[in-house]
Amino acid sequence: MSEPATTEPVAILAGNGELPQFVVNAALRNGRSPVVFALAGEAEPTAFAPATVHTIRWGEIGRMLRLFDESRCREVVLIGSILHRPDYRTIRLDFGAMKLVPRILRLMTERDGSILAGVARLFEEKGIRVVSPLAVAPDLALAEGSVVGELTERANEDIAAAVEGAREVGRKDIAQGAVAVGGRVVAVEDATGTDALLERVALLRRSGTIRKEGGVLVKCLKPNQDGRHDLPTIGPATAFAAKRAALDGVAAEAGKAILVGRDETLEAFRQAGLFLAGLKATKSGHG
Repeated sequence: MSEPATTEPVAILAGNGELPQFVVNAALRNGRSPVVFALAGEAEPTAFAPATVHTIRWGEIGRMLRLFDESRCREVVLIGSILHRPDYRTIRLDFGAMKLVPRILRLMTERDGSILAGVARLFEEKGIRVVSPLAVAPDLALAEGSVVGELTERANEDIAAAVEGAREVGRKDIAQGAVAVGGRVVAVEDATGTDALLERVALLRRSGTIRKEGGVLVKCLKPNQDGRHDLPTIGPATAFAAKRAALDGVAAEAGKAILVGRDETLEAFRQAGLFLAGLKATKSGHG
């Protein structure tokens, strides 16, 4: 993997889940100085030691920008999920946010991807560059080719079909994933996420609707998606869920999918007896 182009501080706006911790740790390994802004109610501040951590609440835009300046952060990574969408009636806006009220209220009614895009625009208007988590944690990127296991002719046929399914659901701005079995798409991801998709596949098998084993999960960026945030993620949980769904393996775009812990994820796929493959990425959105 290539080394980061700079050792300057980088802000990490951290939401829910394990992924922000892995990105912070990888950034430290790669010579960056992450300054974590843990979103209150989503990220646990103590999880990011030894990085500098600030807890930030919804509406504290002025305080956050002031801390960016004090920390000399000119770049920010947006990472993690938002499980608890704020209620606009209870948000306490600081002075820096007051003039942004109309935009903030509009953002809170959007889908998660649109919220992130809107937040990115707000940062960039203030001179803060939004970068992909893989720009500061390149060792978490899925590599091209067969990373774990081997691809059979049957797997390649399923991958080709699932890629088309994932692109179609992405064009509708719904989600990023699809499952193909026997060369045809049998299920696509929706707002409930990848785990729910794989559970539906398992139910189809139990009902006899599709054959009892085989098939592939593919995850891709949505066409025209901004590639700096909301990247397809693959982790140990993906491997376990794919195993329960009796799939042969998982594939995603190389260099555009992020591993929730490289060693942990690869070992989980090995233990599950599944392949993990990185597909040649296509150009989409910001890189």
